[in-house]
Amino acid sequence: MNIKGKEISNYTIVAAIILAVVIIAAVAYFMLRDTGTAAPGERDGFFGFLFGGGDTPPEPLTGSTDSKTDDKTPQYLFRISTEPVAGATLSPTDGRVRYFKKSIGNLFENTFTGNEEMRISNVTIPAVLNAQWTPSKEYAVVSSYADGGSKRLWLHIKGTSTITSAFLPSDIQEIAVSHTEEKIIYSVPASGKTALLTARPDNTAVKNIYTTPAADFEIVWPTANTISLKTKSSAYASSFFYALNPATGALTRILAEKEGLDILWSPGGTHALVMETAQEGTRVSLYVLTMKDSKLTTLPFITLPEKCVWSAVQKPLTLYCAVPKSIPAGTNLPDEWWQGTTSFNDSLERIIIENGIQKQQLLPAHEFDGINLFLAKDDAFLFFTNKKDGILWGLRLK
Repeated sequence: MNIKGKEISNYTIVAAIILAVVIIAAVAYFMLRDTGTAAPGERDGFFGFLFGGGDTPPEPLTGSTDSKTDDKTPQYLFRISTEPVAGATLSPTDGRVRYFKKSIGNLFENTFTGNEEMRISNVTIPAVLNAQWTPSKEYAVVSSYADGGSKRLWLHIKGTSTITSAFLPSDIQEIAVSHTEEKIIYSVPASGKTALLTARPDNTAVKNIYTTPAADFEIVWPTANTISLKTKSSAYASSFFYALNPATGALTRILAEKEGLDILWSPGGTHALVMETAQEGTRVSLYVLTMKDSKLTTLPFITLPEKCVWSAVQKPLTLYCAVPKSIPAGTNLPDEWWQGTTSFNDSLERIIIENGIQKQQLLPAHEFDGINLFLAKDDAFLFFTNKKDGILWGLRLK
């Protein structure tokens, strides 16, 4: 081809066209790319964007319900329940877990490998939403759906046959169990204010420990001398985070004016996993807060604190988390995940926090959205519920 007296080869023309396409695609990519909610290292990248690349979609979870496997195929992932559960936790009996079946409302126990399920209660609680257990695992505060709203009752389970129960006051706003003692704490309206009451798990020995003009806050009781009070999390509003000493009534502000604020206390209350957001939940920050000196350690991935659990036995400081493979751009966290309008495909990760962050993948990303993580007493098993279908799983770690 001859242009203005100069001979231009077909090869040069093709190269120029390819270069122009690459430049246009690069401009489009950087203008339209994700705004920051995808986990670091999880995006497809420029060439994936340009040529339609990307990872293979995660596979569904599969696992045995029997611990007997041949030597050539060792089994690490076990499906413990065959239908949706609520309030899963360790049993007082070593090597077992307990849970409520949502379909029938009875309490069951099973082995860590899901091969010996047995019902331990004939008490039926329809539409169980959640259950919180005291440290002994003998008392539970159960929330259920009834008459267009939620009701709460306490259960005392002794062995496999003796169960007593009663309804808790209907005006309770928020309730929590102590992580260290056989006690509960709840908030109720009191003459235009909010009163915090502590009690034994059967709601005896009730004591008013604090009254505040604030309302609509979440309660956690991580240590005997620390009660955590946090205004409810939202991508669209700022939250405050306080610690209350129940013995002295001293209230200490820990964090203030953080959007999307969510907290997971470590055993002993020495640290907290903290999430905060910006730009209506489309930008997420995750870090570990050291309570003693307010030191912040930023984590190089994104998840929600309620998709994690702290180890109570491992040194150094160790977290286990269900980590989303990716988060769609523009997702308003945590609200859209709580509302069920978005769901994740997670991997399971061990995160060791010492002289930096060490992250070890325990299970690659599959089609599950992990919640309610808890560990066996020796960290030999990690348990989680799949938010997508309510099924309980166990992962052998040792």
